[in-house]
Amino acid sequence: MKSVKKKILVIDDDEAVLGYLQKKIGYLYDLVLTTEPGLALDFAVREEPDLILCDIDMPDIDGGEISRNFLKCEFTRSIPFAYLTGFVSPSEVRELRGNVGGRHGIAKATPAPEMIQTIEQLLR
Repeated sequence: MKSVKKKILVIDDDEAVLGYLQKKIGYLYDLVLTTEPGLALDFAVREEPDLILCDIDMPDIDGGEISRNFLKCEFTRSIPFAYLTGFVSPSEVRELRGNVGGRHGIAKATPAPEMIQTIEQLLR
């Protein structure tokens, strides 16, 4: 019997980041990728992801506003959410005990094995 991959919605305005994640973790997870932060809530409601990874610094709507919108929506408020950001280094995330801006956080520069470990913890 084939196991079903967990679905992760990734919101980032940088296509290079999305491509990097597809190569590094896409073999483990069903990644739903968008560079359109304004459509993120619609994507989440339609796709029903198991986890949401969201950049903080994006034009028009930032990660903080997306996070607040997800918390307000009854269909998305219980989905684990983490910031995926270049604002902090992996060591700074460890110093912050994984808390970035009041949410779980993953530095974009995190090595793939450590990122996978964090994702697995968030999916539990």
